[in-house]
Amino acid sequence: MTRHSPERRDRLRTLADRLGLEVSDEGVDAALETADELAPSVPESPTVEERESVGSMADDPNNALLEVYDEPRVERENGPLSGLDVAVKDVIAAKGLTMTCGSKSFSVVPSEDAAVVERLLGAGAALIGKANTDAFAFGPTGEFSEFGRVVNPVATERVPGGSSSGSAAAVAAGTVDAALGTDTGGSVRIPAACCGVVGVKPTHGTTPRYGFVDLAPTTDCIGPLARDVETAARVLDAIRGEDLRDPSSRAADGSTVTALDEDEPLRFALLTPFVEKSSDRVASTVRAVADALEVRNDASVAAVDLHLGGIEAAYPLTIATEFAWLLRQRGTIRGQGTQYTEEWRATGKSFTDSLNEHIALRVLPAAYLDEVTGGQSYVAARESITAFRRRLRALFDDFDLLLAPTMRVVPPMYGDVTATEGMENVSGNTGPFSLAGNPVVSVPAAESDGLPVAVQVVAPRFEDATAVRGAALVEAVRDR
Repeated sequence: MTRHSPERRDRLRTLADRLGLEVSDEGVDAALETADELAPSVPESPTVEERESVGSMADDPNNALLEVYDEPRVERENGPLSGLDVAVKDVIAAKGLTMTCGSKSFSVVPSEDAAVVERLLGAGAALIGKANTDAFAFGPTGEFSEFGRVVNPVATERVPGGSSSGSAAAVAAGTVDAALGTDTGGSVRIPAACCGVVGVKPTHGTTPRYGFVDLAPTTDCIGPLARDVETAARVLDAIRGEDLRDPSSRAADGSTVTALDEDEPLRFALLTPFVEKSSDRVASTVRAVADALEVRNDASVAAVDLHLGGIEAAYPLTIATEFAWLLRQRGTIRGQGTQYTEEWRATGKSFTDSLNEHIALRVLPAAYLDEVTGGQSYVAARESITAFRRRLRALFDDFDLLLAPTMRVVPPMYGDVTATEGMENVSGNTGPFSLAGNPVVSVPAAESDGLPVAVQVVAPRFEDATAVRGAALVEAVRDR
């Protein structure tokens, strides 16, 4: 057996100690010999030349769009999305356009599209370009993009919601017909609620993440925003389903659009804890929507209590701890990652070098607890999530759908929400259902003194079509 150099032996023994593994001197040499035998099968990192963008910065009065193609990109003339102009959040790769993740310190021009972009184009949509976002999708209000805050087209003194702020604002302004955002704890639903549009968080895993910059892999979802439920459903049908490049992706059966034609009555449970935690103006508006649904022939509504347990604390613990792990791993997710990161890693780019103080204040408390408890804080959060999932499943034995306000308040004023204050008013109602993995649709329900108020419709996992049907009923009540 080869006796290896002291430097190599010391490095392997240090690794063994860090992993808590005991190994003899002979075992060290044997392990190094096996590593040498395996080495030829390890692929070299790709050599990637930095590319110039084919687009240009948008001239957008709402600052909703960042870089756009000089002409809308169309790859198919006829398809289910033909005639729709779309944009995608700038944490989703679009070939030839700079991807910044809302940070001036990070920029990569991808050589290939994200899986969901391929599907949009394959369905006949016209891709306009990239939508502004809070930096690295960390921000619930739309104020934390390093390219400037996004203007809410329906309430210019109020935040547009985040982190998919540009996607929602572009749809609300009519700049595009639909857009893709990402939802880790409400980042599709919150801006949809603030801007008065529809936002869909699919069942976790049913829209592929290949070409997307992860935040918290156990809850990250890509979902559509549109001005009406039917358009959002059309886009959802186009992008969902398994992709072999994303080992966490799952098949999605059936069409959410055709489900809109079904007329079987739906049983709604109005979740009183989320209503009671909301402001009076939001709570009264949501109760009025529930009353309007109750008088329809195709719906029934009952107010139901739901024990929240530790789910509210579990949300920031889970999201921030998983993101901290991504930082330690330089953006790589082992086991369930898509490896799309290899392209920008090969250029020397890393989002781990580009994070601002707002992100640091969101991440550090949970990362600190994870460190000092040896991971037990995360374990406790996961136990709370499992218990919450069980309680939801029990509710779905008696009800088809759950109703709750999307946000606890009307869209806040700029500056009202910081990394340490006011966060629960914006994401407190959305985060629990992200952790549970259920499909959720946020739909504008009414206005309160001219400001939008939205309801989120929650369905059992993998019953996205039922969530869409329920949202359409809320939409019908609003439009009466």
